[in-house]
Amino acid sequence: MPQARGTQTQIGIYEESTYATDPGAPDGKKLYVVTSTVKSSQTLLDSNTLDNSRARTRPARGNVDVAGQISVELGAENIGTLLKHAMGVNVTSGAGPYTHTLTLGSLPTGLIVEHDYGSNISGSGRYEKFNGMRIGSTTFSFPTEGYCLANFEVKGAKSTLGAAPIDATYTDTGHTPFSSFSATILEGGSAIATVTSCDIKIDNALDDSVFAIGGGGARRALPEGFSSITGSITALFEDATLLNKAINDTASSLKVTLARGNGLGSAGNESIEFLVQNLVYERTSPGIEGPQGILIQLPFRGFRLSAQNGLQVIIKNAVATI
Repeated sequence: MPQARGTQTQIGIYEESTYATDPGAPDGKKLYVVTSTVKSSQTLLDSNTLDNSRARTRPARGNVDVAGQISVELGAENIGTLLKHAMGVNVTSGAGPYTHTLTLGSLPTGLIVEHDYGSNISGSGRYEKFNGMRIGSTTFSFPTEGYCLANFEVKGAKSTLGAAPIDATYTDTGHTPFSSFSATILEGGSAIATVTSCDIKIDNALDDSVFAIGGGGARRALPEGFSSITGSITALFEDATLLNKAINDTASSLKVTLARGNGLGSAGNESIEFLVQNLVYERTSPGIEGPQGILIQLPFRGFRLSAQNGLQVIIKNAVATI
């Protein structure tokens, strides 16, 4: 039999209205990924009963751990649902093109992630659905060169094998990823041309310990805690402006915009804007590592100030509902 291959796979996602439960009218969305390491695992537990033999008796099964990482190249058409489940609140405006403004708040109920392992796998086992998926953390990476990435660390409740998808026809919004060639950066509201890389992370502090007796080993819930915004920028050390901000505990901001065309959201003109509204840098002096040019790397932490809750992401595209 031929081996299943990544090039034959397809991944769909569904939004749950009740945690860890299939929706009554499933509407799957095709998800464009680089990798999805989502999987279920279940440990085996040995008994320590003494019964006049050194041989072990049959082990018992432990709780089911559903977890992994979904890695995607950032594109404005396809990432909206994942971002909504990473941040919590979305407000859509416009009548085509559309503007989706995402901010931090209570997370949606949950997602189903569905793996189609491809036509080389037949019968029950070609499809695996993972219910009750919630996004624990998300890291956005903007390199000097190449595609910009988002890595979603996810946890879930349970998995089930099947011979068919929940929804036979996924909604396909398309996907055109952005490279760093499409990026611009503002630091403290002003353009900065010395940044060589940037990372922004959302951590939702999920409590993954909620298992109950009689629950079949599945997580009963994945409640979120504080949302923490962290990250770092690496820049050419051409002046001491950033270093002085770190030393003096000066509040600043960081905006990374990815755009093509006019960026207003019609087909071929999509954009994504990541705005860390308020941040402070950790004090870290640049090291001298040799004769080459010196870089400065500054970790930062975002914080809430008045109505600004730390991070805002604006997507402009031709997709009405994310």
